[in-house]
Amino acid sequence: MDKKLSHEFASIMDAMSGDTVEEKIKVFSDVLDKITQFAVNTLDQLTKKVNEIQGLLQNMQQRVVQLEQRPIAVAAAPGSPAALGVPAPAAAAPAPRPAPTPMSPVSARSALQGELKALFAKRKQASG
Repeated sequence: MDKKLSHEFASIMDAMSGDTVEEKIKVFSDVLDKITQFAVNTLDQLTKKVNEIQGLLQNMQQRVVQLEQRPIAVAAAPGSPAALGVPAPAAAAPAPRPAPTPMSPVSARSALQGELKALFAKRKQASG
């Protein structure tokens, strides 16, 4: 749209070189009107997009709050002391995980595919 407006403006300037002052004012008025309409339309579109993004962010924030408010249910393995009602001894804090090494997109994709295959295989064994 920018190129179209600039091209149109240049052609208008060429065409009005011999016009009277009144005609030049009318042409400039038309050009200004088009520029104003373009600016207003662009601003309206940006406002709509910002509102859409703001709505999505609020929705995500509500979901996060709901997830944070859910109680955490830990299932005990059958026959374990927790399943028999015996309190488990306090566990030491787990060691911090090592920093992840950067992967190439291809190795990241293959690693993800491998993990997904393993998860589906476990799920298939559990249900079957």
